Amino acid sequence: MSKIEKVLPDFSKYNAAECERVAFEAIDTYRATITALEEAPASIEDFLNPFDEAEFEFDCAIGPVYTLISAVGGPDFDALEEKLDEPLTKLQTWMMTNEALYAKFVELSKQNLDEESAYMVSEQIKEFRLGGIDLDANGRKALEEADLKISQLATRYGQIVSKMLATPVNVAGREYTLNNFTNQLALAQLDDPTARAQLLAKSMERGFGGEFDTRGIVTEMARQRNARAKLLGFNNHAEVVLETEMAPSTNAVYQLLSDVSKAAVQASKGDEEELTRRAQADGLERFTASDWLYYQEKQKADVLGLSSQALKPYLEMWNVLENGVFFAANKIYGVSAKRRADLSGWDPSMRVYEIEDEAGKSLGIFLIDPFTRAGKSGGAWMDSLVQGYLATDYESIIINCANFEPVEDGPKFLVWDEVETLFHEFGHALHGFLSKTRYASTAGTAVPRDFVELPSQLNEMWAYNPTVIENFARHFETGEVMPEQMRAQLRDSKTFGQAHATVEFCASALLDQAWYSSEISEDEDVAQFEAEALEKAGVASDLIPPRYRSTYFPHAFTVGYDAGYYSYMWAEALVAECENWFRTVAAIDGDGGLNRQAGRQITDAILSRGSSRDPRESFWELIGHEASAKAILSRRGL
Repeated sequence: MSKIEKVLPDFSKYNAAECERVAFEAIDTYRATITALEEAPASIEDFLNPFDEAEFEFDCAIGPVYTLISAVGGPDFDALEEKLDEPLTKLQTWMMTNEALYAKFVELSKQNLDEESAYMVSEQIKEFRLGGIDLDANGRKALEEADLKISQLATRYGQIVSKMLATPVNVAGREYTLNNFTNQLALAQLDDPTARAQLLAKSMERGFGGEFDTRGIVTEMARQRNARAKLLGFNNHAEVVLETEMAPSTNAVYQLLSDVSKAAVQASKGDEEELTRRAQADGLERFTASDWLYYQEKQKADVLGLSSQALKPYLEMWNVLENGVFFAANKIYGVSAKRRADLSGWDPSMRVYEIEDEAGKSLGIFLIDPFTRAGKSGGAWMDSLVQGYLATDYESIIINCANFEPVEDGPKFLVWDEVETLFHEFGHALHGFLSKTRYASTAGTAVPRDFVELPSQLNEMWAYNPTVIENFARHFETGEVMPEQMRAQLRDSKTFGQAHATVEFCASALLDQAWYSSEISEDEDVAQFEAEALEKAGVASDLIPPRYRSTYFPHAFTVGYDAGYYSYMWAEALVAECENWFRTVAAIDGDGGLNRQAGRQITDAILSRGSSRDPRESFWELIGHEASAKAILSRRGL
């Protein structure tokens, strides 16, 4: 039995009432522990290590609570989330304006510390300054009020969006459970153009009126976050966010998004002409946004000979995970995953695995919750219930959640985007499992948001590797490997439709930036603001709507990627360079980098480092130069 297995929560006991008890006990314990440290000598042994351990213990206690709020949800957990807003906000304000603690870190910063400790201390001092330590009493009170309002708004917004996703819409006599993004997956297969138009309209109308209206939350959230930024001496919230990111300025973010979106818009015009011809040949008088994915799927089938329906029998979900995702991780990083049927998560559809390194040492427990259900937050994500570091002997408990449509019985087949999702989220998990830092607060994915997506996006490349595909893309009944022609078509399809995907992403990323770098009025018209912002950014299109509109955009209006949705693309520039490194420098005998030597190098330089040093150093150690927007355009075939 691994040590970490002993602390795997018994989720059968974690109802909302138990979660409430655990959360409030954790808050009290944490506050008492930190208060005691106010009198500790400013040394690593007496202060920094105990401070880090207190942070770790609090995260381990509160982690399962917020996991269940996101992954289970429902009225009881929604009520608990609302109840926790105020005490957690006040705890954070108390921490970040604690003069005694701040003085300890300042004193430590003047000492001759080792490199990792010095970097942790410098980053913590930055957090204090962004948390209001330099404000007077009135400023701190105003900051706490703003933070509480922001927390409450984020909770309400997230809960409403979850309810949107749990409420099916009726189109042409059929019920659809909407995906969290704008363009629905069903559009690619829906033959009736009227039904397609209605389905896209219902998706895009979410949050604009009715019981799920989020427009007031959107405008108030932007106002509160921008007002908070001004309290801290910044012009807007986007500037605050960039203080802890890799991107050097809001101008740099806009420049990246602008460069990429211009190329994508230009490329999309050629796609538009081809798809319009196809639609007209089908008898459509007018080609619209709702027709794009449908005719793009037909074009893919004609040009590449590839269709989602033909692929599905070869893409059974658990086989993709175990013989694809885990297989690739073993070949590169030496890790193995052993099914633990004796352990369980919070839903019977979940699976639990123990992750071991090549020497057989446990790296921890991995839980996957793949299916959508009422109350569950939309999208896919990774989280650490326990993030391993030196004191845990580097053992972690990590979860991956997704929202694949469940099946009544029999095998679950994936579309290719969902295959990439499995690889992507396990890339985040590897970032956690392979972390080897001294401190808990610098371990795993505790890195800048525009760096955290590097390991996850990079891991998607192995879904296309010939050796990996051959191992997992097997017919669910016969076990036969997917025909070589189909595998070649899949590899060719990687850049197919990227103009459309890039424009819709950039549109949302630019909207996110616009909300948090503009003056927002109390009565701001959300639809008009969107239209003007997209027009100004040069990505306004009747045929390619944003991947998310403001009214159903949790990245931007809850907590996590606010003014930071751009970071997926910033990280992609890094990813493109790393992919090229794997295929050239690290490749052995044409294996595309699928080897342990490459895995050891990238683990030593990046994955093991967490935030124990500036991520720029980690990237430079592996690649040796900066990344650029051109790398993204090349990766996307633009």
